[in-house]
Amino acid sequence: MDYKKRQEIIASSPISFGYLKRFNTAAGILHLIQGIVMLFLGLLVEWTRNVYTFYLKLDIISPGIPPRFEAVPNPQVLFTLGNLGAILASFPLISAIAHFTIAYPKNNNYNENLKKGMNPYRWYEYAFSSSIMIVLIALFLGVWDFWSLAMIFVLNAMMIMFGYLMELVNQRTEKTNWSPFLLGCISGGIPWVVLFAYFIAAVNSIGLNPPTFVYLILFIYFILFNIFAFNMVLQYKGVGRWKDYLYGERVYILLSFVGKTILAWLVFIGAFSPF
Repeated sequence: MDYKKRQEIIASSPISFGYLKRFNTAAGILHLIQGIVMLFLGLLVEWTRNVYTFYLKLDIISPGIPPRFEAVPNPQVLFTLGNLGAILASFPLISAIAHFTIAYPKNNNYNENLKKGMNPYRWYEYAFSSSIMIVLIALFLGVWDFWSLAMIFVLNAMMIMFGYLMELVNQRTEKTNWSPFLLGCISGGIPWVVLFAYFIAAVNSIGLNPPTFVYLILFIYFILFNIFAFNMVLQYKGVGRWKDYLYGERVYILLSFVGKTILAWLVFIGAFSPF
């Protein structure tokens, strides 16, 4: 859809900027309440997880001349994560900050960006909150190596920023450039390959079958993860009500709230289950 057509649709949209301000405010308040509750309840939950580094060390097999060495993994505890409530509270609190930043004080940049068919604030917030969530899921699935977790975080954040690039590149294009979207699919898909590999390994291991909440978290998040991408496709394909960028913006806000709420409480409740 060309730039002029997009602006005409936004100008005649039944969804006003004032409505989106109130919608962001409501989402921010609900995120804030959940974040505070999780932070408080987290003090009542005992949950720790060691995060390791798996560097190699050389073991001497034979001290002869020349000596024979064998490189073997040398796992070391880098740090221990505790207080699940504080970690879980971080993404609703990050979301609350983002929504309030958009709504208060008067943010003309938000409205002007929406007219162009973009919302950079969304992608900045998702880059952190979504990446924290997928790292937490990785921890529950047994990815305990620090550098693997770091790569999962960065790849997921890069996928989100490709979403930002998709909107930036296609502000004034007559024909949609799907390159950022495809690159984002590759970047965001790799962590899921890792997560499902660990999940399948756990399922196939005797006595190490993941508890029910891990199944729920993994598959619900995977579905929600793809719904966000589907929302973007509908926007740029101009399908039905998604021709109006503001309609897609409202869907993003709703998806973000519903998804984070479901997943955060699933993880929180699941923390009571041994793993």
